[in-house]
Amino acid sequence: MSTCDTSNAVWKNMNQQGVAGVTVAILSGVIVMMAAFAIDVGHALVTRNQLQNAADAAALSAGRQLGLTYLALPPGDQQNMSRNLTSQEQSQVITSGENASYANSASDAANITIAGGEVELGTWNLNAKTFTPTVTRPNAIRVTARRDGAANGPISTFFAGIVGVNSMNVSATAVAALGTAGGPTPPGALNAPFGISEDWFNGVAQCGDAISFSPANDPAKGCAAWHQFEESTGAGNTPQYCQGGGSGGGGGTGGNAKMLDNIIECIEAGNYNPPPVTPYQTQYNFTGGEVASAFPELQSLFNSAKEYNSQTNRDEWQVQIPVYQANGCSNTTGSVTIVGYANAAVWEVKTAPSKTIKADLQCNTFFDGAPPTAPGGGGGPATPLSPYPRLVS
Repeated sequence: MSTCDTSNAVWKNMNQQGVAGVTVAILSGVIVMMAAFAIDVGHALVTRNQLQNAADAAALSAGRQLGLTYLALPPGDQQNMSRNLTSQEQSQVITSGENASYANSASDAANITIAGGEVELGTWNLNAKTFTPTVTRPNAIRVTARRDGAANGPISTFFAGIVGVNSMNVSATAVAALGTAGGPTPPGALNAPFGISEDWFNGVAQCGDAISFSPANDPAKGCAAWHQFEESTGAGNTPQYCQGGGSGGGGGTGGNAKMLDNIIECIEAGNYNPPPVTPYQTQYNFTGGEVASAFPELQSLFNSAKEYNSQTNRDEWQVQIPVYQANGCSNTTGSVTIVGYANAAVWEVKTAPSKTIKADLQCNTFFDGAPPTAPGGGGGPATPLSPYPRLVS
């Protein structure tokens, strides 16, 4: 019999086990490094999301302050497309953004500060989706929140230090822009008892055009009607949205006309507060005809509300009015849906026998209404500008 020489087989098996051991060791090291890298990358992504929250909050807060700045300006300044924000106005906007960011945290930074110059004022092009820095009639704010050497310090790594990476820089940017006021309004935003038919904007109206709210049914000069907000007659013709004195109330004949008189009295007293308006949902109660009895009250309201405008050299009453759904410019009566808003400067109110209400349509002026839901929605004279920002980038 012969014996088998097993030495080669044994050595071969030992070599295979050694190679496998080395391979396992190498793979284990790679897996550990990948896991460590994943933990650090995950930490960086979480931090970036937190920075994004800070940037979003700062942009929205600064944008709201920008809107309030415009809302407080005289309409002539609101419409001035060449007007630069003053240094004080810029400072207020920037400070508002910085304060909002500081209320946020990111990783181990309890309060996120914004580096100098990174709350930027500018214009946002809704079509091109581009931001251009400027202080000339800005409509947008861009904010960058960061964890790096410029602000808040870089974030420390957990395991990447093994390969020499001890920290990581992370940043996030947000842009908030003012849009058109095509969405809901807060209570009391509309302040005059007349409105414009949407038909008047179909090829008739242009920015700065004159409109006659009375006579109301002349398509060439005006396409308008009296309204009573959401009020209905009855109960002594006392307006339910009159929060204090200034409404005559009382019974008697007249129905809609008496209610309209009382509403105008309450507006003049500063006590009228109608509910919010949502386009294509809210309906106002309209009154057909000229309602001659309302003109003395309206003239009194005009005289108390008007202010001298040095740019037009006349007294004007700034009004925010509804644009209502209609078909043509005939007399409008009953409940009619509100589809938008407009700003106008009333410069003449005359009682009988002329019974006129004359105004100029105002564009590029701000209205205390929310932007529309759809990005880039709204536009045209029926949807003036909104002082409320929305995130666009």
